Amino acid sequence: MVMWIRTYDESLDLWQYFEGDEEGWVLRQVDLRGEDGTPVTAASLEEVLRYQERAEIAVMSRYEQRYGLVAEGRLTGWEAAPRAGTISAEEFERVWLEARRTLGGAEPPPNPDE
Repeated sequence: MVMWIRTYDESLDLWQYFEGDEEGWVLRQVDLRGEDGTPVTAASLEEVLRYQERAEIAVMSRYEQRYGLVAEGRLTGWEAAPRAGTISAEEFERVWLEARRTLGGAEPPPNPDE
């Protein structure tokens, strides 16, 4: 069963939104700056793995610069985080789509050398 959660990282002043699988692995992640809600991360594990499998290092580097990376490890202990809670799939999708739009679409940035 897929889960959607939101936590707040006080030390980084970030709202973090996670989509996790039934085992707690992060599938997608969005980080928003707490002060103004500006997206800083909107990464997908599926996309990251696709570029890594193809050994597209330049594309992966551009992807990481634009969208960041998903958290490594499982989503455990999140319930104890400040202002943590479950959210609906619809809320996650709304935040995801807005973050991707702000950060520049669905694909990695083009290679300026190509």
